[in-house]
Amino acid sequence: MPKTAFELSLTATQYRSDALYASFAELNSYISMLHSDVLALLYHYGAHAEQPILEIGPYIGGSTIALVRGILEGGLSARVTSVELGGEYRHPTYVTTDIVESLRANLKNYGVDVQVNLIVGHSRDPSVVDAVEEVFQREGSFGCFVIDSDGQVQEDIALYKRFLSPRCYLVVDDYYAPGAPGKEATTRSQLAVLEQQHVIESFGVHGWGTWFGRFI
Repeated sequence: MPKTAFELSLTATQYRSDALYASFAELNSYISMLHSDVLALLYHYGAHAEQPILEIGPYIGGSTIALVRGILEGGLSARVTSVELGGEYRHPTYVTTDIVESLRANLKNYGVDVQVNLIVGHSRDPSVVDAVEEVFQREGSFGCFVIDSDGQVQEDIALYKRFLSPRCYLVVDDYYAPGAPGKEATTRSQLAVLEQQHVIESFGVHGWGTWFGRFI
């Protein structure tokens, strides 16, 4: 796994010349709003996952598919726990009238559903936190935490940090998001506070604005 910003950028570069990269571009075209580079890096994290992975806000499954494909193709047994609120979203490219239904269908179509603990609800709902704790008790600490939600990064980290392993990898989308300036401002300011408090360290921004780093 990358241990520095340079190693992470080199990893992303290497995947662009790999035959696998076409599959990430396909995911981006039909399912995921994440850049192909980001999906490639999530795949890489999955392929080296010695511990379970936790994600908040998978939308209709692009990030989840990339993570689990990495796990399966790496011959590993780690599982992904994915928290999704659901609802509908009239996105011009990735529209769905039922996010959870589309998420379930995509996970099944890509053959990764058996490796996913899907928890439906708001990430800060006590019942959802309790459900994640049940997974934690059963499967162990999470080694990677992926957040693509409403920008309230500090709140999600405060709730879930006790379930994360030391030096857990952290991925947060919308560090740069010109289409959602309010969310971008919140995400950036809260990550900056966490860095200043020496809670996390940055590995840089990839794709269209996804932040990568890890806990200190």
